[in-house]
Amino acid sequence: MNKLIITIVQNDDADSVVDALLESDFRATRLASTGGFLRRGNTTLMIGAQTDQVDTVLDLIRKNARTGIAREDEAPGLTPPAAATVFVLDLEEYERY
Repeated sequence: MNKLIITIVQNDDADSVVDALLESDFRATRLASTGGFLRRGNTTLMIGAQTDQVDTVLDLIRKNARTGIAREDEAPGLTPPAAATVFVLDLEEYERY
C-alpha cells in the first residue's frame, strides 16, 4: 500500500528536511502554511512513499527538523514548539507524470 506523509515543519527546518529527502530519492511537494498559537510560518510537505519506506522518511524528518528542541538560552519551564507534526495516511493511488 502507498502512503501519503504530510509533515508540518517550521520554516527554519524546511530546507534541511527537503534536502535530506531529496538526497535519499524521496520527492516532496512544499506548501507555505501558517498556524499554531503564535501563527509562525510553517512549511507543509506532502511526501508519497511505499509502506516499507515510511520509517526511513520519518527518520529523515526526525533528524533534520530540529528547531523545536529546547535551547540552553531559553527560560526554564517553557515548552519549545514542536519540530515537526507528521500525519501518515493510506493512499489508494499515487502517480507521477
